[in-house]
Amino acid sequence: MIGSVERSPTTLAGRYELVQVVGRGGMGEVWAGRDLRLGRNVAVKLLGSHMASQPGVRERFESEARSAARLSHPNVVLVFDSGEHEGTPYLVMELLPGRTLADEVALGPLDPERVRGLGVEVLDALAASHQAGILHRDIKPGNVLLTAEGTAKVGDFGIAKSTESLNLTSTGMIVGTAAYLAPERVAGRQATPQSDLYAVGVVLYEALTGEKPFQADTPLGLLRAVEAHQAIPLARARPGLDAALVATVERAMARDPARRFRSAVEMAEALRRDSVAAAPGAATVPNPVPSGTEVLTAPPAHQPTQVRRAATGPDLWQGLRRRSGTAAAALLVAVFLVVVLLATRNGGGPPSTSSGGTSPTTAQTSPTGLVPEPLDRAIKSLEEAVRP
Repeated sequence: MIGSVERSPTTLAGRYELVQVVGRGGMGEVWAGRDLRLGRNVAVKLLGSHMASQPGVRERFESEARSAARLSHPNVVLVFDSGEHEGTPYLVMELLPGRTLADEVALGPLDPERVRGLGVEVLDALAASHQAGILHRDIKPGNVLLTAEGTAKVGDFGIAKSTESLNLTSTGMIVGTAAYLAPERVAGRQATPQSDLYAVGVVLYEALTGEKPFQADTPLGLLRAVEAHQAIPLARARPGLDAALVATVERAMARDPARRFRSAVEMAEALRRDSVAAAPGAATVPNPVPSGTEVLTAPPAHQPTQVRRAATGPDLWQGLRRRSGTAAAALLVAVFLVVVLLATRNGGGPPSTSSGGTSPTTAQTSPTGLVPEPLDRAIKSLEEAVRP
Protein backbone atom coordinates (compact mmCIF):
# COMPACT_ATOMS: atom_id res chain seq x y z
CA MET A 1 0.00 0.00 0.00
CA ILE A 2 1.07 3.61 -0.62
CA GLY A 3 2.36 5.35 2.47
CA SER A 4 1.68 8.87 3.72
CA VAL A 5 3.58 12.08 3.13
CA GLU A 6 6.49 10.87 5.25
CA ARG A 7 7.36 8.29 2.62
CA SER A 8 9.66 9.27 -0.26
CA PRO A 9 7.96 10.10 -3.59
CA THR A 10 6.44 7.07 -5.31
CA THR A 11 5.67 6.44 -8.95
CA LEU A 12 2.27 4.92 -9.71
CA ALA A 13 1.96 2.48 -12.57
CA GLY A 14 5.37 3.61 -13.81
CA ARG A 15 3.81 6.90 -14.95
CA TYR A 16 2.60 9.20 -12.15
CA GLU A 17 5.20 10.55 -9.75
CA LEU A 18 3.85 11.64 -6.37
CA VAL A 19 5.52 14.80 -5.06
CA GLN A 20 3.70 16.01 -1.94
CA VAL A 21 0.38 15.76 -0.15
CA VAL A 22 -1.86 18.75 -0.80
CA GLY A 23 -4.99 17.53 0.95
CA ARG A 24 -6.50 14.86 3.17
CA GLY A 25 -10.10 13.86 3.61
CA GLY A 26 -12.35 11.06 4.70
CA MET A 27 -11.70 9.11 1.51
CA GLY A 28 -7.90 9.38 1.53
CA GLU A 29 -5.17 11.74 0.33
CA VAL A 30 -4.65 14.05 -2.62
CA TRP A 31 -1.10 14.43 -3.93
CA ALA A 32 0.46 16.91 -6.27
CA GLY A 33 2.19 14.82 -8.90
CA ARG A 34 3.69 14.65 -12.34
CA ASP A 35 2.54 12.71 -15.40
CA LEU A 36 5.90 11.49 -16.67
CA ARG A 37 4.50 10.32 -19.99
CA LEU A 38 2.79 13.58 -20.97
CA GLY A 39 5.05 15.90 -18.99
CA ARG A 40 2.31 17.74 -17.09
CA ASN A 41 1.48 18.37 -13.47
CA VAL A 42 -1.50 16.46 -12.08
CA ALA A 43 -3.36 15.81 -8.86
CA VAL A 44 -3.57 12.18 -7.72
CA LYS A 45 -6.26 11.08 -5.31
CA LEU A 46 -5.49 7.90 -3.37
CA LEU A 47 -8.14 5.89 -1.58
CA GLY A 48 -7.04 5.27 2.01
CA SER A 49 -6.48 1.68 3.10
CA HIS A 50 -8.97 2.10 5.97
CA MET A 51 -11.62 3.07 3.41
CA ALA A 52 -10.75 0.49 0.78
CA SER A 53 -11.45 -2.28 3.30
CA GLN A 54 -15.01 -1.08 3.95
CA PRO A 55 -17.83 -2.72 1.96
CA GLY A 56 -18.94 -0.63 -1.01
CA VAL A 57 -16.31 2.09 -0.62
CA ARG A 58 -14.04 0.80 -3.40
CA GLU A 59 -17.07 0.56 -5.68
CA ARG A 60 -17.98 4.13 -4.79
CA PHE A 61 -14.46 5.32 -5.54
CA GLU A 62 -14.51 3.59 -8.92
CA SER A 63 -17.94 5.08 -9.52
CA GLU A 64 -16.40 8.52 -8.95
CA ALA A 65 -13.89 7.86 -11.70
CA ARG A 66 -16.57 6.76 -14.12
CA SER A 67 -18.93 9.61 -13.19
CA ALA A 68 -16.30 12.35 -13.38
CA ALA A 69 -14.92 11.00 -16.64
CA ARG A 70 -18.35 11.55 -18.20
CA LEU A 71 -18.24 15.25 -17.39
CA SER A 72 -16.39 17.79 -19.47
CA HIS A 73 -17.18 21.31 -18.33
CA PRO A 74 -15.14 24.45 -17.51
CA ASN A 75 -16.47 24.40 -13.94
CA VAL A 76 -15.82 20.71 -13.25
CA VAL A 77 -12.43 19.37 -12.17
CA LEU A 78 -11.18 17.26 -15.08
CA VAL A 79 -10.40 13.58 -14.51
CA PHE A 80 -7.64 12.16 -16.71
CA ASP A 81 -7.12 8.60 -15.56
CA SER A 82 -7.79 6.00 -12.87
CA GLY A 83 -6.29 2.71 -11.84
CA GLU A 84 -4.87 0.66 -8.99
CA HIS A 85 -1.32 0.45 -7.67
CA GLU A 86 -0.28 -2.21 -5.17
CA GLY A 87 -3.90 -2.59 -4.06
CA THR A 88 -4.50 1.16 -3.76
CA PRO A 89 -7.09 2.67 -6.14
CA TYR A 90 -6.13 6.08 -7.51
CA LEU A 91 -7.67 8.86 -9.55
CA VAL A 92 -5.66 11.31 -11.69
CA MET A 93 -7.10 14.83 -12.07
CA GLU A 94 -6.09 18.30 -13.18
CA LEU A 95 -3.92 20.10 -10.64
CA LEU A 96 -5.29 23.38 -9.29
CA PRO A 97 -3.51 25.93 -7.04
CA GLY A 98 -4.92 24.34 -3.91
CA ARG A 99 -7.28 27.03 -2.62
CA THR A 100 -10.93 26.23 -2.08
CA LEU A 101 -14.00 28.28 -1.35
CA ALA A 102 -13.67 27.11 2.26
CA ASP A 103 -10.29 28.88 2.45
CA GLU A 104 -11.81 32.07 1.08
CA VAL A 105 -14.82 31.98 3.41
CA ALA A 106 -12.50 31.42 6.40
CA LEU A 107 -11.21 34.96 5.84
CA GLY A 108 -14.67 36.44 6.31
CA PRO A 109 -17.93 37.10 4.42
CA LEU A 110 -17.54 37.54 0.67
CA ASP A 111 -18.74 40.40 -1.50
CA PRO A 112 -22.29 39.65 -2.74
CA GLU A 113 -21.26 39.96 -6.40
CA ARG A 114 -18.45 37.48 -5.82
CA VAL A 115 -20.94 35.11 -4.22
CA ARG A 116 -23.32 35.46 -7.16
CA GLY A 117 -20.54 34.70 -9.62
CA LEU A 118 -19.33 31.65 -7.72
CA GLY A 119 -22.90 30.43 -7.33
CA VAL A 120 -23.51 30.64 -11.07
CA GLU A 121 -20.30 28.69 -11.78
CA VAL A 122 -21.16 25.94 -9.29
CA LEU A 123 -24.69 25.71 -10.69
CA ASP A 124 -23.40 25.54 -14.26
CA ALA A 125 -21.28 22.56 -13.19
CA LEU A 126 -24.28 20.91 -11.54
CA ALA A 127 -26.42 21.54 -14.60
CA ALA A 128 -23.94 19.50 -16.66
CA SER A 129 -23.76 16.85 -13.93
CA HIS A 130 -27.52 16.53 -13.60
CA GLN A 131 -27.93 16.44 -17.37
CA ALA A 132 -25.60 13.41 -17.35
CA GLY A 133 -27.73 11.78 -14.64
CA ILE A 134 -25.18 12.37 -11.87
CA LEU A 135 -26.00 13.76 -8.44
CA HIS A 136 -23.03 15.21 -6.58
CA ARG A 137 -24.48 14.75 -3.07
CA ASP A 138 -21.58 16.49 -1.31
CA ILE A 139 -21.61 20.14 -2.38
CA LYS A 140 -19.74 22.18 0.24
CA PRO A 141 -17.13 24.97 0.23
CA GLY A 142 -14.27 22.46 0.52
CA ASN A 143 -15.35 20.79 -2.73
CA VAL A 144 -15.42 24.06 -4.67
CA LEU A 145 -11.86 24.47 -5.91
CA LEU A 146 -10.58 27.80 -7.21
CA THR A 147 -8.31 28.41 -10.18
CA ALA A 148 -5.53 31.00 -10.12
CA GLU A 149 -8.04 33.44 -11.67
CA GLY A 150 -10.64 32.68 -8.98
CA THR A 151 -12.95 30.57 -11.16
CA ALA A 152 -14.87 27.86 -9.33
CA LYS A 153 -14.48 24.20 -10.27
CA VAL A 154 -16.55 21.53 -8.57
CA GLY A 155 -14.58 18.48 -7.58
CA ASP A 156 -14.61 15.44 -5.30
CA PHE A 157 -17.33 13.30 -6.74
CA GLY A 158 -16.27 10.72 -4.14
CA ILE A 159 -19.84 10.07 -3.05
CA ALA A 160 -21.52 11.09 -6.28
CA LYS A 161 -24.03 8.57 -7.55
CA SER A 162 -25.46 8.15 -11.01
CA THR A 163 -29.24 8.25 -10.99
CA GLU A 164 -29.07 5.26 -13.33
CA SER A 165 -26.86 3.08 -11.10
CA LEU A 166 -27.46 0.89 -8.10
CA ASN A 167 -27.39 2.39 -4.64
CA LEU A 168 -23.93 1.66 -3.21
CA THR A 169 -24.78 2.74 0.32
CA SER A 170 -26.22 0.58 3.02
CA THR A 171 -29.91 0.80 3.72
CA GLY A 172 -30.64 4.02 5.59
CA MET A 173 -27.03 5.24 5.32
CA ILE A 174 -26.71 8.99 4.71
CA VAL A 175 -23.72 10.31 2.80
CA GLY A 176 -22.66 13.94 2.66
CA THR A 177 -21.50 16.57 5.10
CA ALA A 178 -24.20 17.11 7.72
CA ALA A 179 -24.27 20.93 7.64
CA TYR A 180 -25.10 20.90 3.92
CA LEU A 181 -27.52 17.97 3.84
CA ALA A 182 -31.06 18.75 2.75
CA PRO A 183 -33.77 18.04 5.35
CA GLU A 184 -35.23 15.22 3.26
CA ARG A 185 -31.82 13.52 3.20
CA VAL A 186 -31.59 13.79 6.99
CA ALA A 187 -35.00 12.12 7.11
CA GLY A 188 -33.58 9.25 5.04
CA ARG A 189 -35.29 10.01 1.76
CA GLN A 190 -33.64 9.65 -1.65
CA ALA A 191 -31.35 12.35 -3.01
CA THR A 192 -32.60 14.44 -5.93
CA PRO A 193 -31.25 17.36 -7.97
CA GLN A 194 -33.11 19.62 -5.51
CA SER A 195 -30.93 18.17 -2.73
CA ASP A 196 -27.85 19.45 -4.56
CA LEU A 197 -29.52 22.85 -5.04
CA TYR A 198 -30.29 23.00 -1.33
CA ALA A 199 -26.59 22.47 -0.60
CA VAL A 200 -25.70 25.29 -3.00
CA GLY A 201 -28.08 27.55 -1.08
CA VAL A 202 -26.35 26.67 2.19
CA VAL A 203 -22.94 27.32 0.62
CA LEU A 204 -24.08 30.75 -0.62
CA TYR A 205 -25.55 31.56 2.80
CA GLU A 206 -22.22 30.70 4.43
CA ALA A 207 -20.24 32.67 1.85
CA LEU A 208 -22.40 35.74 2.47
CA THR A 209 -22.37 35.58 6.27
CA GLY A 210 -19.19 33.71 7.14
CA GLU A 211 -21.29 31.32 9.24
CA LYS A 212 -23.17 28.11 8.54
CA PRO A 213 -26.95 28.56 8.77
CA PHE A 214 -27.34 25.51 11.05
CA GLN A 215 -25.11 25.00 14.07
CA ALA A 216 -25.15 22.74 17.10
CA ASP A 217 -22.80 21.29 19.70
CA THR A 218 -23.21 17.69 18.54
CA PRO A 219 -23.68 15.95 15.17
CA LEU A 220 -27.09 14.72 16.29
CA GLY A 221 -28.07 18.24 17.32
CA LEU A 222 -26.93 19.55 13.95
CA LEU A 223 -29.01 16.99 12.08
CA ARG A 224 -32.03 17.90 14.18
CA ALA A 225 -31.49 21.61 13.48
CA VAL A 226 -31.29 20.91 9.75
CA GLU A 227 -34.41 18.76 9.76
CA ALA A 228 -36.32 21.35 11.79
CA HIS A 229 -34.98 24.09 9.49
CA GLN A 230 -33.83 26.23 12.40
CA ALA A 231 -31.73 28.87 10.67
CA ILE A 232 -31.32 32.59 11.22
CA PRO A 233 -32.95 34.38 8.26
CA LEU A 234 -30.31 35.55 5.83
CA ALA A 235 -31.53 39.17 5.87
CA ARG A 236 -30.97 39.24 9.63
CA ALA A 237 -27.66 37.37 9.52
CA ARG A 238 -26.29 39.96 7.08
CA PRO A 239 -28.41 43.11 6.93
CA GLY A 240 -28.30 45.25 3.81
CA LEU A 241 -28.18 42.46 1.24
CA ASP A 242 -30.11 42.86 -1.99
CA ALA A 243 -33.62 41.50 -1.47
CA ALA A 244 -33.54 39.51 -4.71
CA LEU A 245 -30.34 37.72 -3.68
CA VAL A 246 -31.81 36.92 -0.27
CA ALA A 247 -34.94 35.51 -1.92
CA THR A 248 -32.90 33.34 -4.29
CA VAL A 249 -30.76 31.85 -1.52
CA GLU A 250 -33.69 31.22 0.78
CA ARG A 251 -35.73 29.65 -2.00
CA ALA A 252 -32.87 27.23 -2.67
CA MET A 253 -32.85 26.41 1.06
CA ALA A 254 -36.59 25.83 1.32
CA ARG A 255 -37.42 22.92 3.60
CA ASP A 256 -39.87 21.49 1.07
CA PRO A 257 -38.03 20.36 -2.10
CA ALA A 258 -41.06 21.36 -4.19
CA ARG A 259 -40.54 24.99 -3.14
CA ARG A 260 -36.97 25.08 -4.44
CA PHE A 261 -35.81 25.79 -7.95
CA ARG A 262 -36.73 23.17 -10.50
CA SER A 263 -33.21 22.89 -11.87
CA ALA A 264 -29.65 24.18 -11.56
CA VAL A 265 -30.24 26.11 -14.79
CA GLU A 266 -33.24 27.94 -13.31
CA MET A 267 -31.35 28.86 -10.14
CA ALA A 268 -28.33 30.09 -12.12
CA GLU A 269 -30.63 32.27 -14.23
CA ALA A 270 -32.12 33.74 -11.04
CA LEU A 271 -28.64 34.63 -9.75
CA ARG A 272 -27.77 36.23 -13.08
CA ARG A 273 -30.96 38.31 -12.92
CA ASP A 274 -30.12 39.25 -9.33
CA SER A 275 -26.76 40.56 -10.52
CA VAL A 276 -28.34 42.66 -13.26
CA ALA A 277 -31.01 44.01 -10.91
CA ALA A 278 -28.40 44.96 -8.31
CA ALA A 279 -26.31 46.96 -10.80
CA PRO A 280 -26.41 50.75 -10.28
CA GLY A 281 -29.35 52.26 -12.12
CA ALA A 282 -30.71 48.90 -13.21
CA ALA A 283 -34.43 48.22 -13.24
CA THR A 284 -35.70 45.80 -10.61
CA VAL A 285 -36.13 42.29 -11.96
CA PRO A 286 -38.68 40.15 -10.09
CA ASN A 287 -37.28 36.96 -8.60
CA PRO A 288 -38.98 33.79 -9.86
CA VAL A 289 -41.28 32.06 -7.40
CA PRO A 290 -42.41 28.45 -7.24
CA SER A 291 -45.55 27.43 -9.09
CA GLY A 292 -48.66 27.91 -7.00
CA THR A 293 -47.23 30.68 -4.84
CA GLU A 294 -49.70 33.51 -4.29
CA VAL A 295 -48.17 36.81 -5.30
CA LEU A 296 -49.82 40.16 -4.59
CA THR A 297 -48.98 42.88 -7.09
CA ALA A 298 -50.07 46.47 -7.43
CA PRO A 299 -51.99 47.43 -10.59
CA PRO A 300 -49.80 49.09 -13.23
CA ALA A 301 -49.64 52.86 -12.98
CA HIS A 302 -51.32 54.77 -15.80
CA GLN A 303 -48.99 56.45 -18.25
CA PRO A 304 -48.99 60.25 -17.79
CA THR A 305 -51.13 62.08 -20.35
CA GLN A 306 -48.28 64.35 -21.45
CA VAL A 307 -46.14 61.34 -22.29
CA ARG A 308 -48.84 59.96 -24.58
CA ARG A 309 -49.26 63.33 -26.30
CA ALA A 310 -45.54 63.63 -26.86
CA ALA A 311 -45.68 60.40 -28.85
CA THR A 312 -48.21 61.67 -31.38
CA GLY A 313 -47.98 65.38 -32.07
CA PRO A 314 -45.83 68.15 -33.49
CA ASP A 315 -43.03 67.07 -31.16
CA LEU A 316 -42.68 63.81 -33.10
CA TRP A 317 -42.56 65.72 -36.40
CA GLN A 318 -39.91 68.14 -35.12
CA GLY A 319 -37.92 65.30 -33.56
CA LEU A 320 -37.83 63.35 -36.79
CA ARG A 321 -36.77 66.44 -38.77
CA ARG A 322 -33.91 67.02 -36.30
CA ARG A 323 -32.77 63.37 -36.23
CA SER A 324 -33.12 62.47 -39.91
CA GLY A 325 -33.00 64.27 -43.25
CA THR A 326 -33.74 61.18 -45.31
CA ALA A 327 -36.69 60.66 -47.59
CA ALA A 328 -37.49 57.44 -45.73
CA ALA A 329 -38.16 59.32 -42.51
CA ALA A 330 -40.26 61.87 -44.40
CA LEU A 331 -42.31 59.14 -46.01
CA LEU A 332 -42.94 57.58 -42.61
CA VAL A 333 -44.29 60.85 -41.28
CA ALA A 334 -46.34 61.31 -44.43
CA VAL A 335 -48.08 58.01 -43.90
CA PHE A 336 -48.67 59.00 -40.29
CA LEU A 337 -50.18 62.34 -41.36
CA VAL A 338 -52.55 60.83 -43.84
CA VAL A 339 -53.88 58.50 -41.16
CA VAL A 340 -54.43 61.48 -38.87
CA LEU A 341 -56.02 63.57 -41.65
CA LEU A 342 -58.36 60.83 -42.74
CA ALA A 343 -59.32 60.13 -39.14
CA THR A 344 -60.03 63.84 -38.68
CA ARG A 345 -62.18 63.94 -41.78
CA ASN A 346 -64.12 60.95 -40.50
CA GLY A 347 -64.64 62.45 -37.08
CA GLY A 348 -62.01 60.37 -35.35
CA GLY A 349 -63.75 57.06 -36.00
CA PRO A 350 -64.54 54.61 -38.75
CA PRO A 351 -66.64 55.98 -41.62
CA SER A 352 -70.33 55.35 -41.39
CA THR A 353 -72.00 53.55 -44.23
CA SER A 354 -75.42 53.91 -45.78
CA SER A 355 -77.88 51.11 -46.02
CA GLY A 356 -76.48 50.35 -49.47
CA GLY A 357 -73.04 49.70 -47.99
CA THR A 358 -71.26 52.66 -49.68
CA SER A 359 -69.47 55.47 -47.91
CA PRO A 360 -71.43 58.74 -47.85
CA THR A 361 -68.23 60.72 -48.40
CA THR A 362 -65.28 60.41 -50.76
CA ALA A 363 -61.81 61.74 -50.03
CA GLN A 364 -60.87 64.71 -52.16
CA THR A 365 -58.05 63.81 -54.55
CA SER A 366 -55.27 65.68 -56.20
CA PRO A 367 -55.40 66.45 -59.93
CA THR A 368 -53.67 63.14 -60.63
CA GLY A 369 -56.61 61.32 -59.10
CA LEU A 370 -54.25 58.94 -57.25
CA VAL A 371 -53.30 60.73 -54.04
CA PRO A 372 -55.69 62.55 -51.69
CA GLU A 373 -55.06 66.28 -51.80
CA PRO A 374 -54.08 66.56 -48.08
CA LEU A 375 -51.47 63.85 -48.55
CA ASP A 376 -50.21 65.46 -51.78
CA ARG A 377 -49.68 68.75 -49.95
CA ALA A 378 -47.99 66.97 -47.01
CA ILE A 379 -45.57 65.15 -49.31
CA LYS A 380 -44.61 68.38 -51.09
CA SER A 381 -44.06 70.04 -47.70
CA LEU A 382 -41.92 67.14 -46.60
CA GLU A 383 -39.85 67.25 -49.76
CA GLU A 384 -39.12 70.90 -49.07
CA ALA A 385 -38.18 70.03 -45.46
CA VAL A 386 -35.65 67.33 -46.38
CA ARG A 387 -34.23 69.03 -49.48
CA PRO A 388 -30.55 69.98 -48.78
